[in-house]
Amino acid sequence: MSGSSGPIDWTPMIVGFVAGLLSRLISLKSGSTHYPGYPSGYVSQVALAIIAAMIGSSVLTSLIGKEFTAATFLTLAATQFRDVRNTERKTLEQEEKLILVSRGPGYIEGIAITYEARNYLAMLVALLTSAITQLGGLVLGIIGGIVILIISEIFMSGKHIGDVVDVQPAKITFDKGSLLYAGDVMMMEVGLPHSRERYEKEGLAVVLTPKNERGQAALWNISQRQAIAYEAAAAVGVQKDVGYPEQTPLCRMEMPAGTGKAGLSILPVDRDINKLIRAIKRTPVLESSKWSRMTSPVLNRKEM
Repeated sequence: MSGSSGPIDWTPMIVGFVAGLLSRLISLKSGSTHYPGYPSGYVSQVALAIIAAMIGSSVLTSLIGKEFTAATFLTLAATQFRDVRNTERKTLEQEEKLILVSRGPGYIEGIAITYEARNYLAMLVALLTSAITQLGGLVLGIIGGIVILIISEIFMSGKHIGDVVDVQPAKITFDKGSLLYAGDVMMMEVGLPHSRERYEKEGLAVVLTPKNERGQAALWNISQRQAIAYEAAAAVGVQKDVGYPEQTPLCRMEMPAGTGKAGLSILPVDRDINKLIRAIKRTPVLESSKWSRMTSPVLNRKEM
């Protein structure tokens, strides 16, 4: 083209593209707690990863080649990734209607935001790696790309419940005939005798004790507790069907004392307390849980 400045070195673009693509592929998680979980989900996410890496790695090469129209078009294309969050949210919301233990809106929004951010991060990794390669050569570009990949993974890794809450096994007991307790935490009333027998023989329970104020804020958040119940059910299964509310896994605060502790009770398929505790500890701390500090009785009492 008449506006070009001669032969273009494609090495920075190639190295940046590989780094950006790897940053997205490394972060792809599957299984019962994350989307995608099927081949169609992987195809869509890999396709978005290729597009994001291509955009990030091409911008600098386009500018150096004085292809300003191409650079502007790539920038405009990047803005379309804002629709990724809405797509992920709608997919997960439709799935909520088909599962017995829901994730909750807070968990869904967190997953959607993460997938949107991952695509932008792939573009940024590709752009920075291509810039380093352009300035320092192939070897320095590869080293820089590896360092940027490590930093990006550290940046995107958030806290888990196990970082702010202590999770210990608890005994299931009944008080006043029908009140189900997980340790010292009253969970719910179980009216049917055969349901109480099942909880005593097959049920599992844990008590969650916050390590700090962030842990208290997380537990006082309803969406956070729903996410914990979902992860627990995904890890050990749940003996639940439609129309049996007493079989629903429940994570509930110790009330009316308001100590900041919570209990969880579940009728598992796989009665493995260690697996249950590991799943709860791996539950991500939701972004929305930080606002629970405004409504936590324990924290508000301390501030008075």
